Amino acid sequence: MYNISIRNRFLLVNLMRQIINFIILTITITQANAENLIGDRIFFDTFEPREGVILNGHLVNNWYYFLGFEPTQTELQQMINSQYDMVVMEPIFTDESNTNYEMAAHINQLHNAPHTKLTIAYLDIGEAEDWRTYWQSGWGIGNPSWIVANDPDGWEGNYPVAYWHPQWQEIWLNPTNGYLVQMIEAGFDGIYLDWIEAYSDENIITAAQNDGVNPQIEMIKFIKKMRILTQALSPGFTIIGQNATELIEDNSYVAVIDAIAQEQTWFDGSATNNPPGDCPLPATDADIDTPAYYNSLSPACQQMYDDFPDSTLHVSTESYLFYLNIAASKNIPVFTVDYAIQQNNINAVYTDSRNLGYIPFVGQRALANYIDVVD
Repeated sequence: MYNISIRNRFLLVNLMRQIINFIILTITITQANAENLIGDRIFFDTFEPREGVILNGHLVNNWYYFLGFEPTQTELQQMINSQYDMVVMEPIFTDESNTNYEMAAHINQLHNAPHTKLTIAYLDIGEAEDWRTYWQSGWGIGNPSWIVANDPDGWEGNYPVAYWHPQWQEIWLNPTNGYLVQMIEAGFDGIYLDWIEAYSDENIITAAQNDGVNPQIEMIKFIKKMRILTQALSPGFTIIGQNATELIEDNSYVAVIDAIAQEQTWFDGSATNNPPGDCPLPATDADIDTPAYYNSLSPACQQMYDDFPDSTLHVSTESYLFYLNIAASKNIPVFTVDYAIQQNNINAVYTDSRNLGYIPFVGQRALANYIDVVD
């Protein structure tokens, strides 16, 4: 899902980032003439392409991202038979209409496939989702008090939460029947955490001020609690943090994750899957909100740009790559996920991401259809 208040967040650190970026680029150019502009895509070729990373004892060269709640038998078999090394997917049994879904059996099939797969559960820890089994009748904004707003990017049924509240954390951390225990019991090898960037949402910031806490610190503390619990129950259990890439500068965050993932580094799509992708981000900070950039967008992408003035089409690829390269310099594995269906865009993402030493995936915005491995 989209990052929230992304533009505001990057504007706050923009001056410092540009100074640091200038220093890094100067050193990089001196050493290896490493800055490259290819067409209208920018990347910094500072790292060798990876030959895979080790997560929870598994070598991962590629990955598949699937958030469908009703996979067909054909899709399940395609997943099992595929050459993917890692699969990130919904813990379908947490959907209140699919509580009897045989998750453990499916994970067992992925583990025992001809090409075995690291299987990772997608979890949104910064928003309450009204279709999950934890959702209670009568809940809504303000009830309980830690549900603070509607999703800012149009994702229906998603509500940002004040995640430092004990009742919310109990949903995840209860050692008997919390969601993390349920993931381990189902056989998942790790968790893929979304909405870590909740700390930058304006409504969350207001709630944090009212409670007298620092929302960024509270998010890291929350993930640390997850780390402690999961390692105690399942040593080697993997934690991948999606988005909030600026946290990579904080070593207390680095200490509690195994890898990071970044959505829409190069291309995005709409929450409604219309368009499903192929909306290019501005290549550099200088391109943001310029007439030339706006006029380069398709009508559907222009509508998305207009509807969400703080979302990804108002942030540059350059901004994301700055932090992703810091992660790479700290030997943190980096996964990228972009949204595109045009083959030239798909090819561009796989080339650029791999050249940077990242591990890419490209799909439609809904992430609900099977896509085969891209060599």
